[in-house]
Amino acid sequence: MKALFITIFAVMSFGASASIVCHTPRSNKVFEIRDTRVTFFNEFDTTAKRELASVISRSRSTETGMTKIVDFENQKHTIHIADAAHFSDSDDYIIIKAKSGHEVTYPLSCEQK
Repeated sequence: MKALFITIFAVMSFGASASIVCHTPRSNKVFEIRDTRVTFFNEFDTTAKRELASVISRSRSTETGMTKIVDFENQKHTIHIADAAHFSDSDDYIIIKAKSGHEVTYPLSCEQK
């Protein structure tokens, strides 16, 4: 019971105080996740903070990770982080779905800021 409480507390604390910066393999999608907001950046430009858009996301949290869903550039972006304490290029991904139904999935490289 204590372990479950500590895990839930850690995930809740993580979302409140830190941010996660992620990018696709060629950095054509670079974004920051902070609380309920996802901020998209120009390619290769997270340091200058030239934001393309900052949108409010719908969220689902698990014991260790999260899934964020945002509408950006007329496409639905589903961002999945399997374990926020241990990022994984094979378990973390983004699915981009166009209104026409075309869907692309990219692995993500993420780090906590």
